[in-house]
Amino acid sequence: MALISTLGVLTRDHDGDLLTVRVPEPLLMRAARLIENTAALVHHGCPLPPDVAEDVRPHLQKALRDDAARLRALIPDTGRRSSSGLWAVPDNPL
Repeated sequence: MALISTLGVLTRDHDGDLLTVRVPEPLLMRAARLIENTAALVHHGCPLPPDVAEDVRPHLQKALRDDAARLRALIPDTGRRSSSGLWAVPDNPL
C-alpha cells in the first residue's frame, strides 16, 4: 500500500511533465488493479472508515478510478510484454 501511495503522489499533480521513472510494468498493473477493486468496493457499499462521511462515497469512488486510469496511462502501448523488464520508460531515453 505504501508503494501505491507513492505512485499516487508522483502522478497526482503532474500531467506528463515527470522525468522518466523506471518501474516494472507488473507493479503499475497491480497497483491499478488494487485501486480499481477498491473503487468497486466503495461503489458496492463497503464500510468506510469512521472519519469518512457517507456523502463522500461518490467522490472517493471517482478519485480512485481516476488514480487507476493515471497509472494505466503510464504503461506504454508497445504491443509487447515483458516478464521482468522495465516499463513506463521510452525505448530510447535521452
